[in-house]
Amino acid sequence: MSAASPFDGLSVGFDPVGSGWFVAGVAVLLAVILVVFGPDASRLAPGRRRILVALRVAAFLALVACLVRPTIVAVRKARQQGTLLVLADASESMTVPDGPAGRTRWEEMTGALAASRPAAQALTADGGIDIALWRFDRTATPVPAADDDPFPLGNWQRLPSTDQTALGAALDDALRAVAGQTMVGVIVLSDGAQQAYPPRDTPPQTVARRVGDAAVPLWTVTFGQQRGTGQGRDAAVVSLSAAETVYLKNTLEVSGRVRLEGFGERDVPVALLAENDAGALEEVARTLVRASARGTDEPVRLTWTPNGVGEKKIVLAVDPQEGEVVVSNNELTTFVDVIDGGLRVTYLEGSPRVEQRFVRRVLAASPDIQVTYEGLDSTAAARRDWPVDLSRTLATDANVYLVGDLDSAALRPEDLRVILARVGAGAGIGFLGGFHAFEAGGWGGTALAPLLPYEPDQLARQPFDKPIRPGLHLPGPIQMLPDPRFGAVAVLRQGPDQARSLAVWQALPPLDGANLLGRLTPTAKPLAVSGDGRPLLVAREFGEGRVAVFAADSTWRWAMQGAAEQHRRFWRQLVLWLARQEDDEADKVWVRLAQRRVSPGASLAFDAGITKSDGTPVPEVSFEATAIAPGGATRPVRITRRGDVFNGSIAEFSEPGDWKLEVKATRANGEVTTRSARFTVFRQDLELANPRANPLLMRQLAEASTGGVRSPEELPRLFAEIAALPSAFETEEQWSYSPWDKWPMLLLLAGLMCCEWFLRKRWGLV
Repeated sequence: MSAASPFDGLSVGFDPVGSGWFVAGVAVLLAVILVVFGPDASRLAPGRRRILVALRVAAFLALVACLVRPTIVAVRKARQQGTLLVLADASESMTVPDGPAGRTRWEEMTGALAASRPAAQALTADGGIDIALWRFDRTATPVPAADDDPFPLGNWQRLPSTDQTALGAALDDALRAVAGQTMVGVIVLSDGAQQAYPPRDTPPQTVARRVGDAAVPLWTVTFGQQRGTGQGRDAAVVSLSAAETVYLKNTLEVSGRVRLEGFGERDVPVALLAENDAGALEEVARTLVRASARGTDEPVRLTWTPNGVGEKKIVLAVDPQEGEVVVSNNELTTFVDVIDGGLRVTYLEGSPRVEQRFVRRVLAASPDIQVTYEGLDSTAAARRDWPVDLSRTLATDANVYLVGDLDSAALRPEDLRVILARVGAGAGIGFLGGFHAFEAGGWGGTALAPLLPYEPDQLARQPFDKPIRPGLHLPGPIQMLPDPRFGAVAVLRQGPDQARSLAVWQALPPLDGANLLGRLTPTAKPLAVSGDGRPLLVAREFGEGRVAVFAADSTWRWAMQGAAEQHRRFWRQLVLWLARQEDDEADKVWVRLAQRRVSPGASLAFDAGITKSDGTPVPEVSFEATAIAPGGATRPVRITRRGDVFNGSIAEFSEPGDWKLEVKATRANGEVTTRSARFTVFRQDLELANPRANPLLMRQLAEASTGGVRSPEELPRLFAEIAALPSAFETEEQWSYSPWDKWPMLLLLAGLMCCEWFLRKRWGLV
């Protein structure tokens, strides 16, 4: 407590026993007794008699005082010691020169505090209020007051923590440091630019609401402009998106958004850089992006065709422009995996069936399968344009061709001959069921007739706009089962062994129906049949290629009725078999990063695993993970197993740059396989990348309490206002004393009575 004035009030209160009348009656009775039974005047000298009377009167008064129970109350007003917390922003954004005459925000703030020095000194002169000055950037630090200066901030200095503004966390730290003190108020001096990485990214609004809930006023003073002249031009790449996997010599589309401020409506060059086989970045594409006068984000799209396999770094970059304050935000980086031998599928379909949507979806979900879909409209109006020229589609070699419910009249003979030649050279082709598939579509009379594993039937054609001929189809439901002779073929593998695979097939939902294939050729192999032995999936070899005929078109029911994994595996294995890649895939160690760009304060989660060629996980395997920093330093990463997937997380990135995560899988037989993935830890200049002041945030902080928003010129007046509010921090100190129930009163009463008795005995009265 600070120095207080003498007592401002003194009073005596009474709380008589029973009531006042009762005490008065007792007092009268005692007075009568004192008068009637006074000392014997005939045996005492007058002086001795007066002594005894005085003792008895004193004991009478003490007894009456105990009956009325007096309490003495003293009151004194005292002023509590208060603390005014002042937070001054010392982050790098305060160096932006957007003030009058090119003054920086820091200079404007220190100038406002210098003008407020007399008012602040007057506020603290009587010792009732202390000013606690803190400077903050990423961290908060108290600034000791000088003898004659309550705000000794001095010149701005670059510190290791000035690259961020953690306004919320700094305010929270300062409030915790002064916890237990009586808070007069909080003054925040800043440009309002909250720029911080986790874990220092506490929302300042949350802390301000806590201040308001404690009935502490919070005032804000904003320095800087939302768009200052000192900011100049700024070009920034704000987003980058690219597929994580691309096949060798396939085109990868890279998209992003670029923010161009201060360029008017000029064209600004944007380049795409890609890592070559030597590990160096080279420009692979360039475009011009037209800046808008409003400085909005502009989309950009560039393409790249990789010529080498492996993990490649790509960079989307804006060339540094004249007048830019910051160039560290001119580029963004990511990584893509370039796969050799990516499987390309060309899918030709005649009607938009449910089946084709499910097939395309499961194939496209495989990272190593690329599907090119060509839907050939079979309506009456579209059939007038048949046959369709597919030369552009066929210009790119495909590993597998899928032909859905498509009439043969839709394609040109020369295109069919191209497909026939490619199948003979090693490509695969699969014919799928439908109302216009197989002989219903007249395929036996085309250039692809030599591929078919059944005997053509020229009379089985299904005309358009006519009722479906029932003799061409098997009615459902049909249970599809592996043929006992070919149940071990990779296409039909649904379990670790043939018996469990058969059990899976028997449990699958039945198909709605299938095409009737007729008599098979001698070289055909019925891989799967119906319950009564009708062929459903037939395969054969043609030259260096493979041919499969699948008579059904309702496997989508498997996915819809709880067998999505079996549906995915069947179609993936069918395509791999057609491409002769069913045995090419060894066990694969894979790594999936949650993201490829990580901020220094964040953590990076990842998954890893090892699978067989059919997609099933490898049992009895252990994993180790290591993080490798750009400088080559390594550290182990903890990794845990959840089912067939291994999970881990990397944190505490000590340096920015390209990091590598390396995982090592060890099988039960001791065989070791490693896989690595790279990612970038970026250290973007948050402070100058977007140096706009944010007065809206500062207003939100002030409105969370009973404080308010003040301009820099009003800062001296604010200290004067706080000095005019001392009564709000005054308290009443009260002391009370009740003598009747304390030992001195008992001692006094007993002493008087004992003294009176002693004198009477000494003087011979007893």
